[in-house]
Amino acid sequence: MINNCQELDYIYLPKEVMLKDKYLIKESLADRSNMSIVYLANDVLDQKEVVVKEFFIRNLVLRDLDGKSIVCNNPLFKDKFRKAKEAFLDEGRLMKKLENEYIARCYDYFEENNTAYLVMKYYKGKNLKEYYADEEFSLDLFLKRIFFPLLNAVNSIHQLGFIHRDIKPSNIIISKDKPILIDFGSAINYKLNRKKKILLTPGFSPIEFYSTKAEQGRYSDVYSLTAILYYLLTGVIPIEASNRIIEDDLEEVKRLNNQILDSLNDFIIRNLKLNFERRDKSITSFRLKLKKEYYKSKLMDFLNTNNTLISRIFNR
Repeated sequence: MINNCQELDYIYLPKEVMLKDKYLIKESLADRSNMSIVYLANDVLDQKEVVVKEFFIRNLVLRDLDGKSIVCNNPLFKDKFRKAKEAFLDEGRLMKKLENEYIARCYDYFEENNTAYLVMKYYKGKNLKEYYADEEFSLDLFLKRIFFPLLNAVNSIHQLGFIHRDIKPSNIIISKDKPILIDFGSAINYKLNRKKKILLTPGFSPIEFYSTKAEQGRYSDVYSLTAILYYLLTGVIPIEASNRIIEDDLEEVKRLNNQILDSLNDFIIRNLKLNFERRDKSITSFRLKLKKEYYKSKLMDFLNTNNTLISRIFNR
């Protein structure tokens, strides 16, 4: 129930609104996106904090006078609104299928107030970019604690025939030193969806995401994962794929970070190729090759820190 004295802004749900007789809205967690608004809420029945994501498509809907319901602002777009809302609920359906400790857990999804809601576990933490703004970066620890578990999460999505399509630092929450992949609003079944929406994050989206008809597959998520590696190793976001078509000026990792082995540099640059045929076609292949580079780096670290000991062994 809304307090009559509470001023409504007709964008965000007011505090203390109850959804589904169970979820009590506390506050918005971030500025609204083009498709939704995210809130922190209390599950009053199970006595826990949860995240509630509300379908609120920018420029297509308005908040009604009751401060809760939404209405499509143009009768001509009612069918578009209905299809978009169903796609939003599909995000919840997919997340409910994904039983993986590194993927945000979806508790519930439902329709109410002429819109739709997803209810997810609340993970306290920072996104990947924020986390490494405060933590010293170590390739060894990053791969072991963050990146390999993240590959586990993405592989579980691919096994269901889906691709995430929006893997980027802001969609990875580090909670208790563990990565949690969030936001499945762009995920599609890449084998069934012939026409794809164009949803882009410059630097992290491969060139095939710039077309509604281009072939997309597991190699598309491989590009985004590799872009994260590039970014964390260099501090630079890769050049946007669309700006590399005429002349590919993507700078090599080793030129920005001279601690990187040539073979790891080549692995990263290959998986950032515009031509998807050059990239690894599966997470299994990508992970095996990256682990090889990981062990090479571990060996080089060992050799560099134990130079004297190694010299003695070989001079016997």
